[in-house]
Amino acid sequence: MKTLPLRFWLAVLHAAVASLVVGLFFLYPAAVIGRLALESHLRRHGASSQVPRWFEAAAGRYHAWAADFLESQVAQGLRHDDVAATEWPLFGSVFFLVTADDLQARGQIDATQGILREAVEKAAEIVASPVTATWVRTKWGETYLDRENVFYRMLLILGLSSYETITGDPRHRPLMSAQRQRLAQELAAAPLHLLDDYPGECYPSDLLWAVAAIQRAARMEGEHHDELAAGLMAAFDGPVRAREGLPAFQADSSTGRILQHSRGCGNSGILLFAFELDPAIAARWYRAYETRFWKDTGWIAGFAEMPHGTQSGFQDVDSGPVLFGLGSVASAFGIGAARSAGRLDHAVPLTLEAVACAWPSPFGFLVPALLGKAAADSACLGEIALLFSMTRPVRSPEIVPFSGRIPGIVWLLLTAYAGLGLAIIASEIRRCRRLYRKVRPRTGPG
Repeated sequence: MKTLPLRFWLAVLHAAVASLVVGLFFLYPAAVIGRLALESHLRRHGASSQVPRWFEAAAGRYHAWAADFLESQVAQGLRHDDVAATEWPLFGSVFFLVTADDLQARGQIDATQGILREAVEKAAEIVASPVTATWVRTKWGETYLDRENVFYRMLLILGLSSYETITGDPRHRPLMSAQRQRLAQELAAAPLHLLDDYPGECYPSDLLWAVAAIQRAARMEGEHHDELAAGLMAAFDGPVRAREGLPAFQADSSTGRILQHSRGCGNSGILLFAFELDPAIAARWYRAYETRFWKDTGWIAGFAEMPHGTQSGFQDVDSGPVLFGLGSVASAFGIGAARSAGRLDHAVPLTLEAVACAWPSPFGFLVPALLGKAAADSACLGEIALLFSMTRPVRSPEIVPFSGRIPGIVWLLLTAYAGLGLAIIASEIRRCRRLYRKVRPRTGPG
């Protein structure tokens, strides 16, 4: 009997490898999206039960990146005006710490052990390292920890407070406490509580995050800054409120003059923490946000970067890509904003769309990984930011449940992943069968 030729077995090997790749990058995403679309936990709570597992998997990738980032001291060589490369490592590390803090508080992970603890230690090291601050030292000089510089100092306080909550280790308490007290004093004394992030650049969303971070850190020492919180919320709901009924995106810190009216990325960011400071005002802001920015066409839903009736295609480094009139950052952080507001009717479809569009794989969410690699040489920080948004606590006493339809784009992408994957596998099977018919051994009389 003749044996099958080598070229047939090579074709079979090719088909097997192709099927494995297809399974990992097409059928696996389809299965994840399908499971998510049917998940009762997501519908009831506005967050998937898979998030803790996703975060634990991302922790290993984050740890590997963070170790390399610290060892190479790459932050020393970055241009101070390269926004993504300078800012993403810091706020990505803070997102990691805050997410680990919240998941551990809910008993969903144990960040005090194993790779999670190692990643937490690396994240705190990045946050506290003066090398990470190279770009703000360039902008503010050696007094960068003594005046304004809100964006950096806010993240310093926020990240280190979560680190101590997770681990119980007070090693960073002196730095955190000193920055908390100094920044609170500066903000309390500033007109309308406005200070600059960078020289000549004042963004109210960062100021609100700063006061939320200050309050979190103060509670660890049995103190509070309630007057500052009330004053800032009143200013943002008054003189610093833009025409959309929401805080301005950018203002002049010395005069309070509004330089940019509200934008989707800023609104979603503000609403991630506004409910910690004043739930009533935050709820009113969310209603205004929904009225002026929410868009649902049936096949896609999300928050626009610019209010209805204005330039819907505008985008920059803060907004991220704007597609189909929706801001990617506004909608991604909109998941957390919606959860904070108890708006599960928004959080559920936004989560489904985010996962479907992120191209989930056994190796993480591929689209955020590619964007992060291109912008900040990190394949994990985009995924960490998305998980941070998905884990924001519900802080509103009023819950609006999800009872609507799943956006059509979710089903479209599920069909595309599964259909393309099955089509490739079927093509490989047909090729092997055709080749087999050509080369199969002949038996019987010559």
